[in-house]
Amino acid sequence: MSDLLPYLIGGLANGALYGLLALGFVLVYRATSVVNFAIGEFLLLGAYLTYTFALLLPLPAALLAALPPAFLFGLLVERGFVRPLLGRNVVAVIMATIGLAAALDGGVQLVWGPDLKYLPGGLPDLGFAAGEVFVSSRAVWNLLLALPLGLGLLLLLRKSRYGILVRAISEREVAALAFGIPTARILAGVWGVSALFATLAGALLAVASGVDHNLVFFGLKVFPVAILGGFDSVGGALVAGFLLGALEALSQRYLEPFLPGFTEALPFLVVLLVLLFRPYGLFGQRQIERV
Repeated sequence: MSDLLPYLIGGLANGALYGLLALGFVLVYRATSVVNFAIGEFLLLGAYLTYTFALLLPLPAALLAALPPAFLFGLLVERGFVRPLLGRNVVAVIMATIGLAAALDGGVQLVWGPDLKYLPGGLPDLGFAAGEVFVSSRAVWNLLLALPLGLGLLLLLRKSRYGILVRAISEREVAALAFGIPTARILAGVWGVSALFATLAGALLAVASGVDHNLVFFGLKVFPVAILGGFDSVGGALVAGFLLGALEALSQRYLEPFLPGFTEALPFLVVLLVLLFRPYGLFGQRQIERV
C-alpha cells in the first residue's frame, strides 16, 4: 500500500487538473451546445500568460495577474468568434473551433516561440509527509485549487441568481430571451470562466513541467473526462477527472511495465467503453427523442 499511495496521490493530482479544465469545457457546452476543440490552446495560452507575468512578479502574484486577461480573452472569443456562428450547422461550428485552435497555436508560437520555458521562482512548498508517504507540494496545490473552485462552481450554478440564469439558458435559450434574460452577457461570462479555469490548469502544469506546445496534448484529456462524466454534467466533470487520474495511476503502477504506452491510451479506451455501454456518461442525462 505504501508503494501504491504515491502513484495514487500523483494520479489524483493530475485528475484535479483534468477536472478543473473539464469544468469550463462542460460549462460552455451546457450553456451553448458548442464543443470547444480549442480548449487545449486555451490552456497553453494561460500558461504563457502566467510565464510572462512571472518575469515581472512573484509566481503567486503572476498566476493571479494572468486571470483577468484570460477572462477577457474568453469574452472576446465568444463575442467575436462564437456568437456569429450560433444557430448554424453543428459541423460548421466544430470546424470553426478547430480553426480557432490552429490559429491560437500558431499565434502562441509566433509570440513566445516554440522552445521550452520554465517559470521563474515557484509556489510556496506545501508538501508534507504522512507516515511513510510523502505528498508533494504540486499535489497539494492542485487539490487546493481544483476542489474549492469545482465545488464553488457547482454551488454557484445551483444557488445563485447567475447560476439559475445559466441553467435557464441551457434549457431553452429562446424562452430565456422572451423572459428578458440577458443571454448574450451571460454566455460571454461562461466563456470567460472557461478560459479562466483553463489558465489555472495551464499555470499549475507549467509550474511542474515548464511551458511548451506539449501542454496542448494534456488539454486533449478533457474529452475523455467530459464524455465519462457526461457532457451536460458539471459535477460529473470534476468526479470523472479524479476517476481518470486514479485509473491512470493504477495503470502506471501495474500495467505500464508489461504494456508500455498503455497509460497514454487508457483515457481513450475508457471513452470507447463509455460510448459503447453508457453514451450519456456516468452522470449525464439520458436524451430521449421521438422519431
